[in-house]
Amino acid sequence: MLPTLTQSRGGGSVAITHVLVVRFCLAVLCVATTCFGADVSGQDTHNAIEGFQVNNVRHALDNDIQLGSSHSTLAASGQWVDVSWSGVQDPQDDDIIAVYAPANVSAYDTSPVKYKWAVSTPSHRKEGAGSVRFRLLNLRCTMRLAFVRNGFEYPIVAAWGDTIAVENPNEPLQGHLALTGKNSEMLVQWTTKNSSSPEVKWGSRPSKYPYSAAATSLTYTKTDLCGPPANAQGWLDPGTFHKAVMTDLQAGQRYYYIYGDELLMGLRVIINADSSSETVVVAGRLAHGFSPEASFRAAPTVGPDSHVKFLAIADMGQAEVDGSNEESEMIPALNTTRLMIAEADDKQLLIHNGDISYARGFSSQWDVYFDQVQPLVTKMPYMTTIGNHERNWPNSGDRFPAQYDSGGECGVPYERRLQMPRPAEDKPWYSFDFGPIHFLQYSTEHVFAKGSEQHAFVLKDLASVNRSLTPWLVVGGHRPFYIDSTNNMEPDGDQPVARALREAFEEPFFKHQVDMTWHGHHHSYQRSCPMFQERCIPFNADGTAGGPVHLVIGHAGAGLCFNTLPQRPSFWEKVSVTHGYMRVEANGTDMHCEVIEDTDGSVMDAFTLHKPVGWKPRGVDRLEQWEKSMLGFAGTSGHNGSHTRKAPLNSETEAAKHSGAHHGWVHGVLHYIRRHRSNMLQQFLNPDLAA
Repeated sequence: MLPTLTQSRGGGSVAITHVLVVRFCLAVLCVATTCFGADVSGQDTHNAIEGFQVNNVRHALDNDIQLGSSHSTLAASGQWVDVSWSGVQDPQDDDIIAVYAPANVSAYDTSPVKYKWAVSTPSHRKEGAGSVRFRLLNLRCTMRLAFVRNGFEYPIVAAWGDTIAVENPNEPLQGHLALTGKNSEMLVQWTTKNSSSPEVKWGSRPSKYPYSAAATSLTYTKTDLCGPPANAQGWLDPGTFHKAVMTDLQAGQRYYYIYGDELLMGLRVIINADSSSETVVVAGRLAHGFSPEASFRAAPTVGPDSHVKFLAIADMGQAEVDGSNEESEMIPALNTTRLMIAEADDKQLLIHNGDISYARGFSSQWDVYFDQVQPLVTKMPYMTTIGNHERNWPNSGDRFPAQYDSGGECGVPYERRLQMPRPAEDKPWYSFDFGPIHFLQYSTEHVFAKGSEQHAFVLKDLASVNRSLTPWLVVGGHRPFYIDSTNNMEPDGDQPVARALREAFEEPFFKHQVDMTWHGHHHSYQRSCPMFQERCIPFNADGTAGGPVHLVIGHAGAGLCFNTLPQRPSFWEKVSVTHGYMRVEANGTDMHCEVIEDTDGSVMDAFTLHKPVGWKPRGVDRLEQWEKSMLGFAGTSGHNGSHTRKAPLNSETEAAKHSGAHHGWVHGVLHYIRRHRSNMLQQFLNPDLAA
């Protein structure tokens, strides 16, 4: 047990229990949960709402507490609402202002969608009164305020406040674009409550939409999900997802578009306090029948003469711009998103390789995420791979039969909300050409071993790439292929999965001259030399890399991972535990990558890969050539030509084994944090109140 320290203040002694270790422990929290995995219960936490213990909720209504809001109706998503309260007797630091949706939900069964600590207003401690501001999203249902006492562990609902109705539950929101596999097409997806005739309209001039296409719609229900909290306390009706395809697009041409429902013009659907709805006739055009106009550039011509600019990330997540849900570990995601939006106008594509929203079974967090990225992903196609926090759930068909990382979602919300050109549902692997680059996106969360369906897909795709058209070949997945990490725990630790990935794919990637792999999962930025089997390979005489360069780009917003190896393998040229994202510019001969630090927008790493004009894959078998070179190396080392390859002494495998024994303290800290998290967070936010 950590000690209680005391210090003198005036004539008394003030306990500062844990304060000196709180900041340290919170910094370790991500390392212990995200970077080392969950404990034996399988339950860890990433978004702040996960800590709210619904099973311990009770009601003790206090008629003296008054709780009200500045608005009774939400006119549009993202509206700011002032919430005020008074009459609180014996105000405490763990009093909470919470928002529930829908309004008639039981607090015994459902977590709030967002909250703020009442103590964030100084007058709360002095007067039992105060006010906070919430930015409320259109969740397609009425919301209700609550005053909750006693913190997260044993919450007590002390008062229910005003309800806030939604003026237009069919407001078209969460728009995002995606490629379909045909470069003359662009898919757009958006969400409403239950629009009946959704469509997209587009044209090549602003405000002129000569073309239209009807959308198809889909959703999911509780029964589609695999477990709690997704089908329990985290459940919120996700609405209806619409998708429509804009066709006959000209390469590189800018198009302007809107999406929504024509039938909403002249009608207004009101959601009442009891969550019933009624439709009333109004004069004129309803403001939110269609989305605001957005624009994008159609995919470029496939070929070495194309010039492309785009962005790449992994492991971003979401956070609230109004400062609610303060304990979120993903607040840096806001800055990453802001910086990417600022440079979006000349970018053509966003790659996101897994761990998208970190909703983990709390449906409202998907709403928060798409609200955050909508200004970005309505301007460019958004191409994703599935991560552990989207897919993994025990015995649901993923590669890790005992992992709880998706919070019961088991891939369903991800695949319904993000329609990639995959072969079928729950087969989230695909490829596409974009200018001079062929992208192969695969799933590290599904079986990928030799002989599997996914392995066969990858091999077939690698063999089919026309390198005369797409000289660059980039492979993307979630869990890293190589990784500077001490996590060597079976079965889902960084190193065991990386070894399994290399067993399945390293030889094919080398043989087919993959240029780079882009992965995430470990929340850091890492870049290797051109390499094969844990050895750097010199650049060729023509300036091309001798092997794939492996990147980890899992630093977009989720809490950073500091568990890098104490003795770093020599093939790592850059490792930075700093938030950021990557921008890429490529043509047929050069691919230039800049990694941007999200605190100030500075460049933390930059490198360029080169190919000569007219480059074609080398005719020789690279694997055979590698084996011959290694045999020659072994012969000169006194092995008489008998080749048994041994990894360098400072390889990741060896280093992880040797370092594992030194990190048992992390697991001890993890269990301490889990037991004392609520108190620690309050002391972190208010260290002077730890007396």
